[in-house]
Amino acid sequence: MDDVRGQLLGLIKKYWFTVALLLIVLIALWYRMGIINNYVVPTYGNTMYHVGIERLTIETGYYPSTEISYGGGFPNFYVPAYRMLIASMSVATGIDPMVMSGLMTIAIAIFILLVMFVLAYRLSDNLYVGLFAAFFFILSPEITVFTMRSLPELLGLFMVPFTLYFVVRKNWFMAVMGAAVTALTHQMTLATLAAVLGLYAVFLFIRAGLAYVKKEKAGEKLKEALRCLAPIISACVTYGVWQMYTLGTLSLMGTAQLKNHEGNTVDLPLFLRTGIFVLIFFAIGLVYISRGKAPRAEKAEYGTTIGADSVLLIFAWIIATLVLTFNDHINPLIQLINAYTGGIVTIPTISIFPLFMDRFFTFFVQIAIIVAGFGMYALLKAIGLDVLKVKP
Repeated sequence: MDDVRGQLLGLIKKYWFTVALLLIVLIALWYRMGIINNYVVPTYGNTMYHVGIERLTIETGYYPSTEISYGGGFPNFYVPAYRMLIASMSVATGIDPMVMSGLMTIAIAIFILLVMFVLAYRLSDNLYVGLFAAFFFILSPEITVFTMRSLPELLGLFMVPFTLYFVVRKNWFMAVMGAAVTALTHQMTLATLAAVLGLYAVFLFIRAGLAYVKKEKAGEKLKEALRCLAPIISACVTYGVWQMYTLGTLSLMGTAQLKNHEGNTVDLPLFLRTGIFVLIFFAIGLVYISRGKAPRAEKAEYGTTIGADSVLLIFAWIIATLVLTFNDHINPLIQLINAYTGGIVTIPTISIFPLFMDRFFTFFVQIAIIVAGFGMYALLKAIGLDVLKVKP
């Protein structure tokens, strides 16, 4: 009996982490099964709008250059990656694109969870942080809502952390490829990725400048900052080529989204949809991460190693997405500054704002979930949980 108990405890110690992650994935899968259990047609978002294009693509073998919705006949402004993914999967399996939209929503949602787990692990060099981030994924109402809608933003929620993962790994070829695909996934996703990488590049250039002043190894740091521009250029050029093909211009000002300033204000109730526990542990995680590089105290003890690059990328992601989330306050702030300066300095307002605040907010929730993983790890480490000292 003691031998059986010992073997059982040995198996638990060996596989508990894998079982815990699998359980989180199964929970995420379980509460998304309603997409196909309760109805065939996914009713969240503009499903019919996208399926119409997908069905026409399947029937003709060509992606239409003009819209078929909203009266039709005008240039097809929407980028094609999500629709082409659904259409290609429908062709490959013979499943109707309406049903495939539901199936792919479930599949992509699970991939979003997994890529956030992997990215949290790479940012922290600690598997427990990744596991806790995966746990907070299933606790966030906002991320749940947007990973149950058959919308192109769903694919964008995968592509942003996927691309940033390769930025963390300094695999610039894959980062460039990921950025190009992101550009063809969703316009707001492209804006988010460009903003995060742009601010990250600014941080890297500042670090290179400080290194130069201090007579440190500024050359390598400058190269790193320049490399960070490659995925930004890739994304912008890819999207520019697409828009020239569809609209014949690089100007976005004629699009209905910008003309009508589409989007909803992110008020307190919506912001709290991040998840109360996510926000609490997000705050703890920010404090923990702000300490910078945290090498392991003892070689035998498993811990986190948060490099300077990881810290800069995390804060770039937080700041960029918060600015985009509250972009409806940018022009009032500019007007207030102009009023207080008495016309001495006149800052022009930004005509595209306000725009899609609630859509940008979802990308802030992603990094909040990842940082909350750090917060959970910090709290459990502070109370002396022994299991954290051993690598799973």
